[in-house]
Amino acid sequence: MKSMTMQGRASLKRNDTVFRERFVLLLQRQWKMGFTVSALGLLSLLFLTTTLTAAVPKVVPANFVKIPAGEFTMGSPANEPGRQNDETQHQVRLSSFYMSKYAVTVAEFRKFVEATGYRTDAEKEGWSVIVSDGKFKKGDGVNWRYGVLGSVRPANEDNHPVIHVSWNDAVAYGQWMSATTGKTYRLPTEAEREYACRAGSVTAFNTGNTITLQQANFINAEGQYRENTVPVDSFAPNAWGLYNMHGNVYEWCSDWYGDYGSGTVSNPVGPATGSNRVFRGGSWYNLAERCRSADRFWSTPADRGDLVGFRLVFVP
Repeated sequence: MKSMTMQGRASLKRNDTVFRERFVLLLQRQWKMGFTVSALGLLSLLFLTTTLTAAVPKVVPANFVKIPAGEFTMGSPANEPGRQNDETQHQVRLSSFYMSKYAVTVAEFRKFVEATGYRTDAEKEGWSVIVSDGKFKKGDGVNWRYGVLGSVRPANEDNHPVIHVSWNDAVAYGQWMSATTGKTYRLPTEAEREYACRAGSVTAFNTGNTITLQQANFINAEGQYRENTVPVDSFAPNAWGLYNMHGNVYEWCSDWYGDYGSGTVSNPVGPATGSNRVFRGGSWYNLAERCRSADRFWSTPADRGDLVGFRLVFVP
């Protein structure tokens, strides 16, 4: 208690000193400008000045976490199992950003559709890709309301990631969020997605060089898998508080797919043009090697299926 009292007195003394210094400064300025004001007026002016110049804290939306600025090696080493030829290692510097802890859920996407009347690419064209008998095929009438096997999702899957959404649909959702809140939401860049997934790790997964069914939703080497998506808050988050960065669903990125640039790059956004958009992270129907931090996949902006969803980045 004594220590607290002494600290409190010291704090009050420091604050009193700052107050007196600001008061004198304001008085001098008033004198130079030829104004005559009351002490009460000066006190009011001091309070207003202090209030206006105080740092305004950034309001971060619920479920978003700050990803620290930093530099990392993007891509994979030549000896990493499952490595693809387009994963050339290079250095990337990123500014800090805010990323959602979770993929966008069925319930969240429903709010968007109900508020806007938006029709997804799957609804416009009347189909989406589903897995059936171990093969990919067109599921007639399938859209974001449907699950991995092409049937309407039950209410207990509202907290699963929305699927059967295209890159176009994901961008439209982010634009609606921005217009509704007055804040900016967007898809992550490919570099941001890998950096956030790694969360400081340099191994194939943020769990190490291997991953298990107790850590993510995918197909293991024995062919075991859950045959469905799982809730977006399943399993332990990575070191930066992000859930399901490996497996469950691929996630759309903002970039066009293309070769990486050479040398060290800062805040890369991908090629200026292209035919395919990138998605990252692997899914419930992929082997572990497709769920690695550096693994890349791509498809046209209108493509959709039961393996792909998305999450957003918030720009303060």
